[in-house]
Order: sequence, then C-alpha cells, then structure tokens
Amino acid sequence: MTTGIRALLIFALLATGCAANKPIVDYDQSTDFAAYRDFAFLSEHPMIVTPDTPPVSPLLEGRMMRVIDGVLASKGFTRVSDPESADFTVGFTVGARDKIRVQDYPPSYRVYYGGRGGLWGASYYGAFGAREVDVQQYTEGTLAIDIYDVAEHKPVWHGVATKRVTDEMRRNPDESINEAVSAILEAFPPVPPAPTGS
Repeated sequence: MTTGIRALLIFALLATGCAANKPIVDYDQSTDFAAYRDFAFLSEHPMIVTPDTPPVSPLLEGRMMRVIDGVLASKGFTRVSDPESADFTVGFTVGARDKIRVQDYPPSYRVYYGGRGGLWGASYYGAFGAREVDVQQYTEGTLAIDIYDVAEHKPVWHGVATKRVTDEMRRNPDESINEAVSAILEAFPPVPPAPTGS
C-alpha cells in the first residue's frame, strides 16, 4: 500500500455496513451551550495527529476545517477570526492504525434440499478436521472533535468516532470527511436533560 493511499485512511471513519461505531460524546453538564453564538478554531493549525499514524496529506487539515465550519454554520454558529473573541473554540485529532481480526469457525457444513415439503437441512462434514480460521487485516481510522469554552478556558465537549476504512473511502475522501464530521457534531450542542418531576 503506498504512503499516499495510507494517508487518506485517517479520516475515513463513517457508518457503513463495514463495522462503523456510533460516535461517543462527553460534555460538561454545567456549561450553558445555549449561550454560544460565535466560534473560532483553536489556532491556525488546530489539527493534532496521533503517534504512529501514517503520513498525512497536507490537504487534510484545510478540508477538515472547511467541513467543520460548514456544519457549525448550518447549526447557526458564526465563525470569527479571533479565538479570544469567540464563545468557543474547536480543535480536532485524527489517527489511524492497522488491526487484525481473527475469527474461528466450526468445521464446514453443506446444505441440502430435503425434497418433499421443501425443507432445508444441514449435515456437517469434516468434524474431525481442522477448524476454519479467517484472518483479516484492516485499517481503523479515528476522528475526535473537541470544543473549548473561551471564557472558562476549559474543554466542555468531546466527540469521537472510529471507522473501518473501505476502498470507497479512499476513492472519495471528501465525502467521508463530510459524513464523519456531520455524524460527530450531530450531538452538538447537547440537549439538556428534561427536568424530572418532583
């Protein structure tokens, strides 16, 4: 696998039929997210790359920033250039690692048609033979987005998603970024829990 292809893997995260995990979100319940109006990125270069991640495309950070900007704008937030004048700032972390999945199956079986009545059945063979083992190597990508309260100078919201990378993601990284960011930020701002009755 070439370095260029591996570099695209780190932001291909989203839910498809190939083992997507629902984003995990954590937030400070004491924060008044309803008061937020303006945001800025944490710095001119808000992306962190985790150790042992394959080389990253220099285009990735700008793509991520544009998508995050668009998703937050669609939620009614306005981007400002000065982080100190914003209500909250945004940073994000990307990473990827190779993983191996091993599945152990019982001996093979064959399926037969049972004749009258249209019943299907199965008879095992090779019961005393070796078990079947399926070994798959794949790359798992991770994206985390963090929100910081400017006035309080502290982190207040964290969302992270992991995804097994597919060939389609390699061919269309822009769509994968869009879907990943949208999936994570779907839960931002958090909806406060309904008050319980007395």
